[in-house]
Amino acid sequence: MIVLVIIVAAIIVLVGVAKRKLNSVAEATKIVQLEKVDKRDLSDFISLTGTVSGETKINYSSTAATEIKTVNVQVGDVVKEGDVIATLDKDSIQKQIDVLEKSLSNAAALKQNESNQNQRALERAKEDQKNQLAQANDSINSAEAAYTAAQNTVNSLNNQIKSVSDQVNAASDEDTKAELQEKLSNLQDQLSSAKSDLTSADSARKEAKNNYTSVKSSTDDAIYSAQSSIESAKYNQTDNSDTQTQLDQLRKQLDDCTITSKSAGIVTAVNVSVGDVNTANATLVTVENNTDMIVNASVTEKDILKLQEGMKAIITSDALDDQKINGEIIKVVKVYNASQPTTEQTGKETSGAANTGGFSVQIKLDHCDLISGMSAKAKVVLTDRQNVLAVPYDLVQQDENNKDYVLCAEDNGDGTYTAVKKNVTVGDEINYYTEVTGGDLKAGDYVIMDYSISEGDTFTGEIGSDESGNENTGDGSTSVSSEVTAD
Repeated sequence: MIVLVIIVAAIIVLVGVAKRKLNSVAEATKIVQLEKVDKRDLSDFISLTGTVSGETKINYSSTAATEIKTVNVQVGDVVKEGDVIATLDKDSIQKQIDVLEKSLSNAAALKQNESNQNQRALERAKEDQKNQLAQANDSINSAEAAYTAAQNTVNSLNNQIKSVSDQVNAASDEDTKAELQEKLSNLQDQLSSAKSDLTSADSARKEAKNNYTSVKSSTDDAIYSAQSSIESAKYNQTDNSDTQTQLDQLRKQLDDCTITSKSAGIVTAVNVSVGDVNTANATLVTVENNTDMIVNASVTEKDILKLQEGMKAIITSDALDDQKINGEIIKVVKVYNASQPTTEQTGKETSGAANTGGFSVQIKLDHCDLISGMSAKAKVVLTDRQNVLAVPYDLVQQDENNKDYVLCAEDNGDGTYTAVKKNVTVGDEINYYTEVTGGDLKAGDYVIMDYSISEGDTFTGEIGSDESGNENTGDGSTSVSSEVTAD
């Protein structure tokens, strides 16, 4: 039994050793794809198609609903600023203007006449007040003088009566006393009459003052009435604002009877003929700028957020063979237009206009010979890295310290390689590749394309093409791009 146990144990050890040797051989003989690290031109762009047009387009119209008298241009004509494009009939509009101007003139004359009359009435009321108050004041002064005179008479008679009364009391002679008594009686009669006159004078004085107040009140009412007539006239007169508005519109229409080019360009549409009756504000003629050209291109929703104003573009057109024209995005329309045709993409080739609707951009072109209506292609560069060190993005890993690294193949000199770790600092990720901006990796190293390999593993390597399908020649000429096309 002991011998048997020893034999079994030996067999187990031998089998384990043999297995490890077989695994080591298999590991060493495994063929792993390698890619040479080199500098590359990395670019990412979107390719669009669109239609050329002038940067500015002016639709000329007129507010005058009258007959077209002349049309001086045809489609394709080149016009310059100030050229008369078309004219419309002015006579009927001028007649309407004359009628309205006369109506407003008459209304203004009537208004002025009424205003003058009201002003004169106010002036008369003020003058009447002045005269009547002067008369009333004179009456007061006369009444006051009469009252004062009557008062003086009463006072004088009172003094005389007192003196004569004292004389009567002092007289001892009966005849003298009788004579004084008669005199006293006459003075008392005069006093009674004087008091009556004083009462009348006082009444006259009060009546004169009351009359002044009455005159003041009545003349104030007359002045107020005249002033109110002036104020009321400002609001009660016929409202001519509608007439004035109509007149202003007709004058605008009269000016619009001569259509003049506001800028140089080429006539792209003529929608009327001589003898037609113009529809107000309808487009008569369209003039498009033929110097500053743009491309209007539609963009799919997956690409619209990548585009920004100021991005550069390269424009080509079948009309100019292989000539390339520089351009710049001047407008990104991030509003969905359901009527705008678009195309869908399969890889780098356009599969056809299957859907409708989309977003759009405008690309301004450098001076060129393209004309409005031509088709053009635009390549908008999103990212462009020239001659940079790069590796496939999915080969970049992170260690326990969150440091980036890649596994490279170190030649063992016996036909096998060992996986070694090289730290890297990465930059932009452009499609399949990641830019390497620093670290231990250098041009000429070989990165391991097999993700099952770990640091320290030994294997047999084979240098082949990269996973993007570009042949890795090691001369730095590989270019990676993304292309999206939209009509």
